[in-house]
Amino acid sequence: MAILFRILLWLVCLAGVGWFWHAGKFGTATGLALAALSLVVFAWPVSIARRRHNELRYVDMGKEPTGYH
Repeated sequence: MAILFRILLWLVCLAGVGWFWHAGKFGTATGLALAALSLVVFAWPVSIARRRHNELRYVDMGKEPTGYH
């Protein structure tokens, strides 16, 4: 869900920059710089603490029972 939200937020940011550029409020260099900055913010990694909380963990189930040999 979080990645979907980040993608939608990034698209809204790009659409906003594109609209301001089209309206003449931003120059080409400013529009490209803001679009690049929005990509950097979108690609920013999640914090380490949050990543640790969501990662799968290996659970050791133990050895075989000794009575079944």
